[in-house]
Amino acid sequence: MYQTIDFLKQAYTQIKSSIRWQTKLDEFDILLLGVFITIILHFILNRLRLPRREYNQSYWSFIKSQVFLGLINYCPGVSSFLEKKKEEALKSLSHSFEKHTVNKTYKIPENGMGYDKINERLKNWIDRDSKNYNSGKVSGSLYVQNDEKFIEECQEFTKNFIYSNPMHADLWPASRQLEAEVIKMTGELFGQEKDSIGMLTTGGTESILLAILAYRNWAENEKGITSPNIVIPETAHAAFYRAAEYFKIQVRAAKINQKTFTVDLKDLKSHIDSNTICIVGSIPNFPYGTQDPIEELATIAKKKKIGFHVDACLGGFIVAFAKEKGMNYGKFDFTLDGVTSISCDQHKHGLAPKGVSTILFKTRQLRQYAFFSTATWSGGAYAVPTTQGSKSGIGAAGAWFTMLAIGRKKYTELSKSIINATIQLAKQINEIPELEVCGQPNINCVCFKSKTNINVYSIHQILTEKGWNINTTQNPPGIHISVTHQNIPNLKLFVQDIKQAIQEIKANPSKYKKGGEMGALYGTTQKIPDSKFAGNALKLYLDSVLKL
Repeated sequence: MYQTIDFLKQAYTQIKSSIRWQTKLDEFDILLLGVFITIILHFILNRLRLPRREYNQSYWSFIKSQVFLGLINYCPGVSSFLEKKKEEALKSLSHSFEKHTVNKTYKIPENGMGYDKINERLKNWIDRDSKNYNSGKVSGSLYVQNDEKFIEECQEFTKNFIYSNPMHADLWPASRQLEAEVIKMTGELFGQEKDSIGMLTTGGTESILLAILAYRNWAENEKGITSPNIVIPETAHAAFYRAAEYFKIQVRAAKINQKTFTVDLKDLKSHIDSNTICIVGSIPNFPYGTQDPIEELATIAKKKKIGFHVDACLGGFIVAFAKEKGMNYGKFDFTLDGVTSISCDQHKHGLAPKGVSTILFKTRQLRQYAFFSTATWSGGAYAVPTTQGSKSGIGAAGAWFTMLAIGRKKYTELSKSIINATIQLAKQINEIPELEVCGQPNINCVCFKSKTNINVYSIHQILTEKGWNINTTQNPPGIHISVTHQNIPNLKLFVQDIKQAIQEIKANPSKYKKGGEMGALYGTTQKIPDSKFAGNALKLYLDSVLKL
């Protein structure tokens, strides 16, 4: 670095002297000077490796973030101070998990643990944890209906596939068939009546990763794109950012219409260029539960000759059956020419056990771009469809059992109950003077924000104290709840608790001014100029989760 600075100083001095010596430069001197400056700039950019701006980051925000990082890296004492604070935060987070961690096991027992003792631990865990996830006050997470008979039968069926491995189709042909049939049944729901082209994955994140991987490989091989970007709504799932980080793809996030809380089509189109490999739409998006204009997005993708991924992980099993009750969500599947891939989770409103999802493609060619294969490995020919090699057949078995046991008619009824509950909840929250629902959610989740000076994170703080396990959003600050068959019976109580929380805040404004832990978290991260630094700070939570 210092050598570079010395070189630049010397170069600058030489140029300055040259200009001083000649009161008037001729054309040849000007040309030489231009070449020399170009060489210097090229040297700087290659040597210093200047950081790139993040998606949608303004130049002013970029400058502030670099100054902030400079202070952290080069100011005496700052780095050591931050490391000390990190350790303190890690201890604090770990302590919060410690109270639920009993009878720790640090190494494999010498002679094995008896079955009775193992089952005793299991019973203690289930008795404790079930009080949390069966409370009926949880947003999303547990989607299956309260049917003990169904759950027991599903567990009984899937346990037979614990040791099966669909990768070895010759040894476990039943697991292979289960997987193929789940793909076929799911594809049929989304307009693939003749031939379902998809893969079974462990969840929505893996489905999205494989979709973006396919587009990257397709664009490089078919269009020669080596610096790809994807254009997504700001509300698109974090898995798209994750895929972009894994596969070295630039993310361009389109703004959201602040009235409808769906993607701004004009802004989205402005981000598309010759290196764009695909665009994305959600039905619905997770933060607000609103549906992006899928038909318009499909038209844009077709015109631009790029991919279009529909993320139906959260709402796929709702909207696919809702049309059978005459509820119109427009076209959102492969019946639209521009739609080239769809992700859908069986383990959400498909009601299957965790974790199983499907990624569907328009063509076999596009799906093959997500496959991995090698013919030259010394261990023999090797090919896998997803990110996994060996895997258990439980995911396919759970989805297969669930889809056959529930059936089309019951799925339709269950979907209607989720939709009606969602619409009713949004209506009731909108009737609260201090609050406003974000957009018009009508599928399976609702998000609301404050219309007054009440801190919405303070409402979250009080609801948490009342036993609710719900999500928070930001930009704008909000509270999100995913409607499930588990929490529908408690939604009236949810609205009552919200109203009571508002009254408590009004009665004690100083007590609830900061908004509890969520208010502190978002308040702190939004003040940090560098979002990557803020994101890295959040990884302390993951460190504490994995710490024993």
